[in-house]
Amino acid sequence: MRNSDTEKTDTVGDIVYRYSSDWIHSLETENHWRLYWQQQKLMQNHINAGQHILEIGVGSGFTANYLRSKGVKVTTIDIDKDKNPDIVANVVTFDWSGYTFDHILAFEVFEHIPFTEFEKFLALFNQICKGSFFCSVPISEYVLFRLEARIPKLGNRELKLSLPKKKLSTDHHFWEIGSNNITIPFLESVFKKYNLNINHKMKKLSRLFFSSTATIK
Repeated sequence: MRNSDTEKTDTVGDIVYRYSSDWIHSLETENHWRLYWQQQKLMQNHINAGQHILEIGVGSGFTANYLRSKGVKVTTIDIDKDKNPDIVANVVTFDWSGYTFDHILAFEVFEHIPFTEFEKFLALFNQICKGSFFCSVPISEYVLFRLEARIPKLGNRELKLSLPKKKLSTDHHFWEIGSNNITIPFLESVFKKYNLNINHKMKKLSRLFFSSTATIK
């Protein structure tokens, strides 16, 4: 995403967080709509009507609205008031005391905060969530070729040729998979450190999607 004339910032200590809501006011790309589908597929059969979900990063509101249409109770939090979240706050500084949720969603969010702050959130997970954590983060790569096909009995399969990027996709990001020494095995080790087990993971559209649950209750 390019920086826009309406880029906003939030400063916490010596860290500047950059964000924008411009993209939610225009038709999103086909790939972005496919990402919404991947999010719902990841959560399928894990979230039920009546459960209380926290969505970190409301985006265009599509995910929250879709889940609400299925009878799921959703509370959204976002740093950007123009996205109309239920809670306007920086997830890094928000006080979670008194909050509990059945599941937590955070798609395309945690790359927007330093990895050390992401770890602090993982350390809080067992205190505020009783179920699963659904998340996606970008993979730092240039895709030169991608072919997707549905193979009988095997389902959808993807063939692609990609090269690693030398820099982050945008200066709104602090890290991505494949950058700043963040690898998939390292990410898994961090989850294990905070008693979280990654139950499922998949690479789609230059993102890593995963779901996890606490190993200690």
